[in-house]
Amino acid sequence: MAAIRVQNEDTLECFLYPKFCYSMETDSVTETILNDEISKYNEFINKFTNDYLWHHDSLVFYPRTKQAIVLNQMLHSSTVSHDLSLVPHIYASLRFDEDVGDEWFTVFLIFKLTESFDGLIARIVDSDGEFLLIETADFLPRWLEPENCQDRVYIFDGRIHVIQDRRVLPIQQLKRISENSQNYLLSREVQDTLKKRLAAYSDELNLRKHKARAFLPEKAASILAQNPGLIAPAVRTIVHSDPSERTVCRAMRYFPPEQRTMVNVQMTKCLYAMSTHCRYNGDPRTGWNSPPTNSPKYNAHILGIKIACGLEMLVARANEQLKRNESSESIDDNQWREYRRRLEASGYFRSTLEGSKERERLTQTAKEYLIAHPLNTTHMLTDDSAALKILEAWKNVKTEDFEMHAQDEASLSPPDDDSWLSVDAAQLEAMLGQHWARSSKKTPQEPISIKDKVKVFLNQKSDADGIEFSSESRGDDENKNDIEDVGRIDFDPEVFDSTLRDILDLVVPGGDGEFDGSSEGSLGGDEEDERGGEMDKYMKLMDSQLEAELVKDTASMSSCFKDSVESNLMESIEEEAGGAGPAGNIIGGPVRRLMHLQLQSPTTVPPDLQS
Repeated sequence: MAAIRVQNEDTLECFLYPKFCYSMETDSVTETILNDEISKYNEFINKFTNDYLWHHDSLVFYPRTKQAIVLNQMLHSSTVSHDLSLVPHIYASLRFDEDVGDEWFTVFLIFKLTESFDGLIARIVDSDGEFLLIETADFLPRWLEPENCQDRVYIFDGRIHVIQDRRVLPIQQLKRISENSQNYLLSREVQDTLKKRLAAYSDELNLRKHKARAFLPEKAASILAQNPGLIAPAVRTIVHSDPSERTVCRAMRYFPPEQRTMVNVQMTKCLYAMSTHCRYNGDPRTGWNSPPTNSPKYNAHILGIKIACGLEMLVARANEQLKRNESSESIDDNQWREYRRRLEASGYFRSTLEGSKERERLTQTAKEYLIAHPLNTTHMLTDDSAALKILEAWKNVKTEDFEMHAQDEASLSPPDDDSWLSVDAAQLEAMLGQHWARSSKKTPQEPISIKDKVKVFLNQKSDADGIEFSSESRGDDENKNDIEDVGRIDFDPEVFDSTLRDILDLVVPGGDGEFDGSSEGSLGGDEEDERGGEMDKYMKLMDSQLEAELVKDTASMSSCFKDSVESNLMESIEEEAGGAGPAGNIIGGPVRRLMHLQLQSPTTVPPDLQS
């Protein structure tokens, strides 16, 4: 479906299909129609994005007609998808880099759009693929696996759906979901998990912000006052720069340090953490004149240096970009020939005659697309466009702007507390537990005993895929929405570890001569040798306690054993005198010693068991 695999890390791709894209002829969906729909979407999400600080890219929608899809596919490969799979849509690509909050905020917006616009269906993927399924992996049906769900996960009416049949063409998938969405709706647990993840964004928009103080050059302070979002590329640029790139910061041609002012700056917590941990504090030859480290203004001075240097690097980069653009107004002949060859092989020109008006129109459209999207390039760096914005703002800054945005330091609001930067082990554990906690309560696991669990396991049906447990306790709604999602086995590592220890503790190793003369004597290794003394003390203490208790009831216990079926076993144990033998091997070492003590008087305890 016109979807191209995300080639860059930390990049989100969105595909929005308004109802007219899959209900009318695809050739009749024009850019004008798509742009009108984009205007409606932008107006709707503006109330959420108006004051939002994007970390790398902002959310921008682009129209993709059928013709544009063909040109885009030819740009990245030499083949084009089947004609029926070219569904016009609205496209957005967003790079979020270190701040995954931007990704989930975009998901929040897409879900809101599908809830508010009738018939709108959306797809969202990132470099991990269908990441919405990763988030809800605990509640997915068994048939849904990574290899069979790609390009078949949709968002409709604020809920997630999956088309199971791989043979259905994309445009038919969209029609099926629109007409019979209940047939493809995932379980209630999946929907609730996503809703819980996205519900945080009603409060998250304010919680992610951090206000700080920065001692900035006047031009830098004026630019950020007019466009606060430019602080993001400034911080990212200085954080990710290397010493060779920072050489332009020695002169500080665009943002000199001589005239600076103290201002409040607004940024995200992610940006503030990045700037705080950046070790670059400016070139000492530039003349920043920072206060001593114990000064209360030190952090504001250092933050201002980092922001100013980031802006300096971006303006220098923009100037270089302008010089390159001046010398590359036309496309390269080799690039055009390669692109034209691909287009002809794909049937883009539709057998039009050379020199005809239709041929010339298609050729001009392809050339314009190639100029806007150079061949063999991947993701266009958004920092380049941000650099051009900063350069334009720098050129337009006037002296009166300094006075307009200048504030008396005493009138500035205090910076936000940054204690959240320090997280101890307990807080981290609590945060992880809260994030990964399941949205639904677990049903009690029955049966509990090992014997009963083994019996249940052996009574289950098995096929090539293994055991399938019945799920009688599941609700009717869940069975309706997730017919093929049979019961799953929940694995609890703590319970498994405890159970395994209980089994192993049935025979306590380390007794004198227990493994003598057998190949099992080497299983303990060095670890058993180190614990040997401790185990000997343990065994002696246990034997002494058992001896004291058993002496009291020796006569009654003996008569009880003699009158029972175990009398023969007692005779064997007595003959073996606590040593190795058939009976002792059957019941194990600790029990053998216990019964031997019961049969013998305290004065005849073997030497190896006397304390």
